[in-house]
Amino acid sequence: MEGALKLVTLAVRIAIAWTVLSLLLATFWWLLLEVGRRFGTRSVSKPSAREERRLSAEVRAIYAGFADVNGAGGDAPAHSDPDETEQSDALVFMGRIPVQKR
Repeated sequence: MEGALKLVTLAVRIAIAWTVLSLLLATFWWLLLEVGRRFGTRSVSKPSAREERRLSAEVRAIYAGFADVNGAGGDAPAHSDPDETEQSDALVFMGRIPVQKR
């Protein structure tokens, strides 16, 4: 019985030490983040206008497949397959994404 009590005491001491070490490391990490936020450099390079246009074109190209370009309303699926039953999944648009046409 005395050996079991020593083992439990050792386990509790290890758990307490682990918890204290974790809290100290988390506090040190938070402190470093705060110091970096307050005293860090603010000169983040912004992308040039050309890079922004290229990114915007890429984003528009990605979202063009999801957008309702023709303005057709309704929640009907894009195609109807005679093999699909009424319980099949359907694509439903929750909102419209504006797409700029050139």
